[in-house]
Amino acid sequence: MLLKDLLAGKSQAKYVQAGYGQVEPNHLSAQRTGQIYAQLPANKDINVLENGQFVKYDYAAENGGEVNFEGKGEWMLVFNEIKLYRPDQLDCEFAMLKDNYVARVYSPVDGKTNFDAQSRYFGGVAKDPIAELPGIEKVTAPADMYELHYNEDPFHFESETNPRLMPDGTRMVPRVFKTNVGDIYTTNMIDEEELALGDELSPNNKGILSKSGDGSMTWQVVKVYNMPDLQKGVKIMRIA
Repeated sequence: MLLKDLLAGKSQAKYVQAGYGQVEPNHLSAQRTGQIYAQLPANKDINVLENGQFVKYDYAAENGGEVNFEGKGEWMLVFNEIKLYRPDQLDCEFAMLKDNYVARVYSPVDGKTNFDAQSRYFGGVAKDPIAELPGIEKVTAPADMYELHYNEDPFHFESETNPRLMPDGTRMVPRVFKTNVGDIYTTNMIDEEELALGDELSPNNKGILSKSGDGSMTWQVVKVYNMPDLQKGVKIMRIA
């Protein structure tokens, strides 16, 4: 059995012959504008994200923000760095598979768990009748406008904090590109059996380019030829 037979049927897109969808960048403006995002985890129900797929960068999601297919805003192009760990593997064998990722911590600091602490009170503290704590005499001088870095409360500090965890069930954080009119790239991540010069495509409900997509953006087939591994592919240009 040939390798292409073993890799057949893995992709979510009909145009892919073997393995997963691929992207060959030709003119992607995000590589110059810096409109590249990789801060939000993919929704827990997304098991596969292929290069060339489109997603919504839903920062307003209730769980603190996520990548999904339902959020508001523009579709963003999934273009992850290809990571394969055997020298004989092909680029088409790469996709972001949820089972391959174990990311759990979003940030080492979670601002929601911070609290203030005070080791010494040189600035004085009033008597607390409820807690029955005595007052503490103020022994520092007041702030001085001529000493900009003066601080009469030098032992006030923030406590240690717990890390901020990613939402339950999320594991992977994709890299996505903002695209603009005039962007050009080569791909096979298209949910059509056949394509012809001039065909117009837009993302469907799974973020895969299709002739019957939602029409929110338009990509035109400007050349029909091959991917670098000789699978069939097309060069597309964003026209709207």
